[in-house]
Amino acid sequence: MAEEFEKLEGAGIWLPDKEEDTLQGEVTKISEGLYGLQHTIKSEAGEFRTPSHKVLQARLQEVKVGDFIKVVYKGSTPPKIRGQNPTEMYEVFRRK
Repeated sequence: MAEEFEKLEGAGIWLPDKEEDTLQGEVTKISEGLYGLQHTIKSEAGEFRTPSHKVLQARLQEVKVGDFIKVVYKGSTPPKIRGQNPTEMYEVFRRK
């Protein structure tokens, strides 16, 4: 018996390449993932999910579905404990 499958195209994860990379748009969904909350943001370039970086999640705590936000990547800082990953830094702005 042949089963039919439909390919699902979800929002990709936004991963900035360099300092000052920006993602801005409307928050369309907030979901709980394996590593914390992920916010789906609809921008002019498409829909993207935010990465589960600790600093970014802390900055997004007050954001709600329907808010228009801007996320700016500020680079990374070296880990305080040898062998751990660097801390990814972000600034988040919400339209008034």
